[in-house]
Amino acid sequence: MRRFLLVLCCAGLLGSLAACGSDDGSSPADAPKTSAEAKSGTSYQTDPVPAPDVTMTTLDGQEINLAEQNGKVILVNFWATWCAPCRKEIPDLIDLYDRHKSDGLMVVGVALDEEGTEVVKPFVEKEKVNYPIVVDTTETIEAKFDGMYGLPTTYVVNPQGKIVRRILGIFPVDKMEPTITEMLQSGGAA
Repeated sequence: MRRFLLVLCCAGLLGSLAACGSDDGSSPADAPKTSAEAKSGTSYQTDPVPAPDVTMTTLDGQEINLAEQNGKVILVNFWATWCAPCRKEIPDLIDLYDRHKSDGLMVVGVALDEEGTEVVKPFVEKEKVNYPIVVDTTETIEAKFDGMYGLPTTYVVNPQGKIVRRILGIFPVDKMEPTITEMLQSGGAA
């Protein structure tokens, strides 16, 4: 699975480099924001599913049981240090978490680096990531989530513990922040 993700990430990078010189009027904003838009399948927005019952151990040794986080809006963000789009979205996720953590937002970064904490921990410290980071070298956590087509992929879990969005690619903070705010304020599915 990791080789497939690496190939997908590299293909995307090569495709974006080839497109850098083109001026066809399209923009990254025109790209599909969810894997449901990019590939047919489950639309979590219209058919939410329960978040997997998984316990994750963070870099600092804390355990997070996803099923026990009811009442919070949770972003489960799968990423890797070698993934350029992943690195690009991290500052936006840091800022989003800063603005909304006191309102009940939880961001959990799940790093898929095969080298594990050896590469993830220094990266997290250098970038001053302020939300919990989990390292999944065995693909145990990744296997619990449906529809991983590439990195980054972010799952939005509502206060009732249901996945309501799956975002393939850079998390569109500007577009999603109003939805997240509404979910935090109403405790609803939005």
